[in-house]
Amino acid sequence: MLKIPGFRILKVESRGSGKLTEIICEAMAGGLEEGDESQFFPGFKPIKLKSVIKNGEDYRLRIKGIARSALFAGGMIISSKWPVTESREALLLPDGKPVPSETEIVRGGLCPDFNRERFIGRGSFHLEGSFLSIRFPKPFPMFPGAVLTILGANRVPRKFTVVWPGIPTQDERRKLNNMARRRPDPQPEAVEIYGRILHVRGFVEIPQLFFKNNWEGARLVDSWLILEDRQKVLERKILKIVSRPGGADKRLLRIPDYPEKLVLSLVGDMCDKGPLVIRNGWFFPEGDPPLSPYHRGWLKNIKDAGEEGIRVRSINGESDKAALEVLLRSDFIRGGESIWLSPEALETLENRLMNGRKKGDKITMAGARECLGGSRTRTLEVLSILDTEGILSRSADGESRIVM
Repeated sequence: MLKIPGFRILKVESRGSGKLTEIICEAMAGGLEEGDESQFFPGFKPIKLKSVIKNGEDYRLRIKGIARSALFAGGMIISSKWPVTESREALLLPDGKPVPSETEIVRGGLCPDFNRERFIGRGSFHLEGSFLSIRFPKPFPMFPGAVLTILGANRVPRKFTVVWPGIPTQDERRKLNNMARRRPDPQPEAVEIYGRILHVRGFVEIPQLFFKNNWEGARLVDSWLILEDRQKVLERKILKIVSRPGGADKRLLRIPDYPEKLVLSLVGDMCDKGPLVIRNGWFFPEGDPPLSPYHRGWLKNIKDAGEEGIRVRSINGESDKAALEVLLRSDFIRGGESIWLSPEALETLENRLMNGRKKGDKITMAGARECLGGSRTRTLEVLSILDTEGILSRSADGESRIVM
């Protein structure tokens, strides 16, 4: 049986004089340590563990990141690295006995005692090919290989193993049923369950304890296993998205039928090994960022504007503003607070300002404007860019800059 490290809440302490919430818990599978990334279930709420103190058989935790009113006895704090999902439905391995005819209180999943307090409600069971399906009135946290229990006749526990949290598609159901009929042992180990999901869906998030397993035909990317053929398909989709003028940020990198976390894990892998690069927090293909003729026209306008640049407030059209934002995050132009400048114009202005200066020299606003000539607005834009690049730093008075 897979065991998730974490804590089960026994009591939420009344508010004390401190700002942190204090709770009394019992440890599961060794518990967690201060600073571990964790979350509260049910609800997927992020938690910060500020201190973990053993108190006899129990533990006293000081936490932040969640309202005290959202915590309750029976809730659990577990590692964020564990692939838990919350769903109203799941497919289970049958136990060889008749399907429960009535709704039942279900316990287990995160730990054998989870939902002992019955805050999720009763589950109903139905036969689904080679499996049982279960439906809950509210989302139940679970993961492949988790064990759920009910009290059967004579109060004897019946155990069911989660094969698939959520609702498989018709094609996925067919593949799962075909696998079940071919498998001599109807109760496989958890590692085999993850393998079944991998070969049915093409990807699966796995617990860290399975990272060292040999998964033929698949690659491990962060905590995700993905079949090599499926990885190539997904990487082509990612490249297509980031190859638009202006690249793509995390918000745009959402692909139907693929979890956002998997897509972002592959994006990170593609940045580490190629063929993606990051510019100003946006993702682009390697090489020169792609531009349309419309963007190239605006790039020519800014280059032609030279040291004067183009004032931001002079651009009113939404499509023109969008084109200039694309050029800015693609590193083809600089500035953007009040003025857009070409890199060539900025280099000329920077050289003029920094000529003869050394580390520790002070540059006043008046001195910078006299050196650069032109408007105060342009001078402020150049100083702001050099501040951002770490070439200059504001002094304590806020009125002058120090050469770094």
